[in-house]
Amino acid sequence: MKPIYHQLDFGITCIDTEHMRKDFVAAYLIEDEGRAAFVDTGCYLSVPTLLATLDAKNIQRENVDYILLTHIHLDHAGGAGELIKYLPNATVYVHEYGAAHLIDPSKLRAGVIGVYGELFFKQFLGDLIPTPEDKVIIAKDGDTITLGNRILKFIDTPGHARHHVCIWDEKSQGLFSGDTLGVSYREFDTDQGELIFPPTTPVQFDPEVWKNTIHKLMALQPKYAYLTHFNRIEFTRQSANMLIQHIDGFVEIAKTLKDQPNRHKAIKESLLNYLLDIATKHGVVLDEVQ
Repeated sequence: MKPIYHQLDFGITCIDTEHMRKDFVAAYLIEDEGRAAFVDTGCYLSVPTLLATLDAKNIQRENVDYILLTHIHLDHAGGAGELIKYLPNATVYVHEYGAAHLIDPSKLRAGVIGVYGELFFKQFLGDLIPTPEDKVIIAKDGDTITLGNRILKFIDTPGHARHHVCIWDEKSQGLFSGDTLGVSYREFDTDQGELIFPPTTPVQFDPEVWKNTIHKLMALQPKYAYLTHFNRIEFTRQSANMLIQHIDGFVEIAKTLKDQPNRHKAIKESLLNYLLDIATKHGVVLDEVQ
């Protein structure tokens, strides 16, 4: 297997997990002074790609110290239980609200299958296996870990999910942001810059808490956001304002249509039209397939 990855500066590699399609779901590899850490894993099916990246970069599996999970949604953490089997010295850091579901993922599995179905689960996610309890460490707000000569700091970042943390990297002045700082696909880049909007996972979506989290992160004055969806972008106050604007736009759609018959379908169609509209205004040229 030849993995697809983007070598960034500051010892950071963006790995394309090739989940669903290319340029959609990233995991990150951080290297410093001969030690390494993964940030997010992608799903179970992504693990061979992560291991192939280590091989391509001549990194010994024994030199990986950490798997750092931003949250436990399966496109971010579904591979943790499988990956840890190959990394004998690694531990897994996760928000306290997510730890139990890593150790016993039965409820998480049932929930995903209930929403997407067994066929989707097998075809696109593969499997979901437990992470040994003795390998799991709670990532609390303000906790720090050392990787080589760099300090990584966990920040509690609810809004998209209650079990979400971001990781602040002082060396790059960047945030490994999971889904908290939105999604921004490179094919939507135009001369206006990046188009940033929120993911629509609804279960623990809390717009006011999310906006407060964004303001909290902006107080760090980050230079970069390392997005799971997708790759690194420069993250400015303008970026934050764009994300907040679209969170408000999504909320307005949900409120307006909350009493509509067949509410789910109506909201889904309106969100799609909203995204098509903002993409067009951003200068993105879309065909029917996209």
